[in-house]
Amino acid sequence: MRITSFSNRMIREVRELMQKPRARQKAGLFVSEGERLCREIPKDLVERVFLSDSYRGSLPAGFRPKDHTLIRVPDELMAHISDTKHSQGILVLVRMLPERVLSGDFFLLLESLQDPGNLGTIFRLAEAAGVNGIYMSSDCADIYSPKLVRSTMGSLYRLPFRIVPDLKETIAELKKKGVRCFAAHLLGEKAHYDCDFRSPTAFLIGNEGRGLSPELSEAADIRLRIPMKGGVESLNAAAAAAILSYETLRQREKQEN
Repeated sequence: MRITSFSNRMIREVRELMQKPRARQKAGLFVSEGERLCREIPKDLVERVFLSDSYRGSLPAGFRPKDHTLIRVPDELMAHISDTKHSQGILVLVRMLPERVLSGDFFLLLESLQDPGNLGTIFRLAEAAGVNGIYMSSDCADIYSPKLVRSTMGSLYRLPFRIVPDLKETIAELKKKGVRCFAAHLLGEKAHYDCDFRSPTAFLIGNEGRGLSPELSEAADIRLRIPMKGGVESLNAAAAAAILSYETLRQREKQEN
């Protein structure tokens, strides 16, 4: 199939999915673009593929023209629907990921994180550090926004996550399963390197500006702090998540050796 009109229904749909969270939720679709990211998409989630006339790269893994809709568009039309300054010539409509049960013994719980780049970075570092899953409050940044999808660099498809209405209930459920919950807090009683993360562990990380709410801080087993020197008052959420996650990885790898 080939589309050349800027007013085509499918083109308008892509623009809406790019710009409006409500449109994404209603359609159950989101947009991924760029050759590397599109290769990461599970084949059963591919809804539609748009390619520019000049695109000569590879298609998403498992793509079958007989099962999926492939649409060619002029380069100027691809630039029109792209969310990036310099489009790579490939854009995919993707079905939203099905909700998954999170299992394992290493989790992050994120409250009210608003910055898409920050949240995407947390997904990448969490996967790299061996985190088993991420719980997010429903007021976090939209996980399916174009910027956030790009910033996960494919971790979105590999790292299980759940958006939950009440993180306090999630904490209670984890505690019942023997998971110890640590709140990252400026007034923490212990430094993070004085804590033992070798047993089942979850870290609670709050909003970039406000930190954790008092309710979640109180629900944790212990509040911990990341020591800081100089005039720095706080670290951003991704930096805190990285420090805590990699300290956990260090402790567990040391235990195995």
